[in-house]
Amino acid sequence: MALVDQLRRRRIDVTTGSVIDAVAALTHLPLDEPDAVKAGLRATLVKSSDPTGEFDRAFRAAFASLDTAAVEVLAGDEASTQSQPIVPTPGQLSSALLQAMQQGDDAQIAMLAQQAVEAFAGFDGDDEHSERYYLHRVMRAIDLSRMLSAAMQQLRRDGELTELELMLARNEFAEMLVHFRRRLAAEIARMMAGRSDRNDVEIGAALADRDMLQLSALELGELRRVVQPLARQLAARISSHRRLRSTGRLDARRTVRRSLQAGGVPLDVVMRRRHPHRPELVLLCDVSGSVAEFAQFTFTLVHALHDELRRVRSFAFVDGIAEVTDLFESAQHEIHVNRFVERRGVLGEDGHSDYGRAFSRFVEHHLADAVSARSTVIICGDARTNYRPDGAEALKAIASQARRVFWLNPEPEHEWGATDSAMDDYRAYCRGAFEVRSLRQLGDVIASLV
Repeated sequence: MALVDQLRRRRIDVTTGSVIDAVAALTHLPLDEPDAVKAGLRATLVKSSDPTGEFDRAFRAAFASLDTAAVEVLAGDEASTQSQPIVPTPGQLSSALLQAMQQGDDAQIAMLAQQAVEAFAGFDGDDEHSERYYLHRVMRAIDLSRMLSAAMQQLRRDGELTELELMLARNEFAEMLVHFRRRLAAEIARMMAGRSDRNDVEIGAALADRDMLQLSALELGELRRVVQPLARQLAARISSHRRLRSTGRLDARRTVRRSLQAGGVPLDVVMRRRHPHRPELVLLCDVSGSVAEFAQFTFTLVHALHDELRRVRSFAFVDGIAEVTDLFESAQHEIHVNRFVERRGVLGEDGHSDYGRAFSRFVEHHLADAVSARSTVIICGDARTNYRPDGAEALKAIASQARRVFWLNPEPEHEWGATDSAMDDYRAYCRGAFEVRSLRQLGDVIASLV
């Protein structure tokens, strides 16, 4: 029975005798009255008080995963303790969510958020991760961007709304998707708080060495305190490295001239001095979803190294792109990632990653001015395209004009190219592609590139 499974997952002790009592009670209840069925199941399955409302949440989750005839199935001969809950597919859940949003059914939306977390977050594994990790998994399973597109296409097909009304409808629906994402985050936080078997991950490990995609909000706040000291260390390291390499090959002509003072004996060898290369750097950072924090650390580290660089141009993108260099030039304190997202042009039509559109718009509006033959271009992001055109040709145009292009990806390399990842296509136009999952790794890679 799906409900029994949901209750046991919430640490509510449901005995076999209670299950038998529940099945027997269903034969005496009016199955066309959901409140009566719910009350009967509560009375037979939950023998103790339930101050936190776990039964209500379990009931919603169990019956949301079944069809509209779920109550009738429970009363039939096939309703045994051996039956398994029906897990919805991402497509089924997306369709149900779209319908609930179109109808404005807030209760159904809340139930679907709980169901999505339980189905796709991956809490059944032994490993414990951060809230952001689980949210990332759910968002990967549910394509909210396609949902918005489907809703707008349906409204346009109906042809009953003017362009202004369509725009207002789009904004309203986009706001509902934002609220749904918040519901997902809240549900994940609630489930994590209720788990009694949580294990501490990498106890005692330095935050700078931890996977950024698995850090909690509190840990990310602590990690931000490490950025500036790390930036100073990087700057000193880069400066020292350049001083050590300031001499190049033997300058034979000057050595011979100087040796004439000693009768032709070359007592004083003269080396050619190298002119330290201070690169022009162009950053293109995805600031959507779970990679936003990674982009923020990249921006902060690079701009903290401004004395070691000739010029830095920074661009933030989601499904649009805009320059954000001026934010660093005028900032006196840390810049929160929301400042990048709020910049006009960063968000396009639906606010979900669209690398193809972002790269194409960069080539169209910024390539000629921002990138030269002396420029090193660093792209930061997970290369997840949401199954949209990847814009590889636009990246090829960027690479052909730049001195070199590098890609920093916070996802494990074994996931590159899987599902909607276009990393295999992108790396063909990059001098190097690096798996960068911690702040220390990020610092080491940037130091090697500049």
